Amino acid sequence: MPLIAVAYKKKTVKPEASSQAWRAMKREALKTVTAAPLIPPHPTLRTLRETAATCKACDLWKTGTQTVFGEGSQHASVMFVGEQPGDREDLAGRPFVGPAGKLLDQALAQVGIDRRNVYVTNVVKHFKWVPDERGKRRIHKKPRYSEINACRPWLDAELAVVKPQILVCLGATAAQALLRKEFSVSRRRGELVESELAPYVMATVHPSSILRATDHESRRQQMESFVADLRKVAHLLQKPGKAA
Repeated sequence: MPLIAVAYKKKTVKPEASSQAWRAMKREALKTVTAAPLIPPHPTLRTLRETAATCKACDLWKTGTQTVFGEGSQHASVMFVGEQPGDREDLAGRPFVGPAGKLLDQALAQVGIDRRNVYVTNVVKHFKWVPDERGKRRIHKKPRYSEINACRPWLDAELAVVKPQILVCLGATAAQALLRKEFSVSRRRGELVESELAPYVMATVHPSSILRATDHESRRQQMESFVADLRKVAHLLQKPGKAA
């Protein structure tokens, strides 16, 4: 595996500079290592998956069981992108096979989208976690910007190979990584967003958020809203030329 160098440049900041400006300058000064040098020439999903299996572009490989790459047909019309694999996915080595994945499968079935016509993946390919207080469970932890940035070349390569007609961002992390940092899923969920990533792009909640609902009625309502968003995807598949 080729070595990846970190390029950085020192800058001086006046003591009176705001903490926000200081953080912004640090982000600009420290150039994040990414997986870009690892992307094979003329990639296919198979070669990408094989190469990503040994990726060490960020430190998450040290705690994750394995790389969890995307899954689905290279000719899939729809690509769903989540944040990162969870505990079940990390152990199985496959995306969206845990409780949130089962909810996604259920919603797809309700709106009539064939799972074989879908490609599922995540912004980050390793499970980031912390032990719970008793140390018996692995608790999901949101990835840092540097980790998302390090993994982004894999996702860009997946998009380039699959070329989905419809791209669906599941949750805030995926939406802000692929669209822009200021994007609000709560305000713009289910809307078609102009993007060069695919002919049709939208964002909705991650199905894991439905699992965190406090009671049965809240979960039912959130699931209905999620299904309504996916029904728009189904409509685009049926009548892409007439989509608003």
